[in-house]
Amino acid sequence: MADIPMKGWLWDMFKEYVRKIRRTASTGAPELSVMREKYLEIFPDASIKILVEEKVGMIVVFNDLESRTTAELTELIELPALMAYLEKNYGRGKYKINLYHGLTFVATRNFKVKHEDESIPELWREIVAKNKEKEAKEAGSRWG
Repeated sequence: MADIPMKGWLWDMFKEYVRKIRRTASTGAPELSVMREKYLEIFPDASIKILVEEKVGMIVVFNDLESRTTAELTELIELPALMAYLEKNYGRGKYKINLYHGLTFVATRNFKVKHEDESIPELWREIVAKNKEKEAKEAGSRWG
């Protein structure tokens, strides 16, 4: 467990949460070693949800693309690796990553995959359409 990195975009999302839950009235902000101990403790119970922004008329909707445990993210800790993953799997778009510790919402961060020539397709649109179709069928079978 000691090989869990305290770096990159994921640590940046965890940092404030860990600081808050380890802070006490008598000692104030925790030392980095105390934060690391708590981080290592909660890391296995944490997960992320990747969502994509879709404009529907005047409304912005965030659609679920995938959920992962944080243990599955170690290869994506560095920002360039995450951005390459988003581009390869979902294409051009605006993404939101929500971080959770168990059922507790911890933090959110936005990422944008954009190319000036817009040559990268929006692969996420097909995924969202399939997810919506599946949800509609499931809702129909529950009520039908």
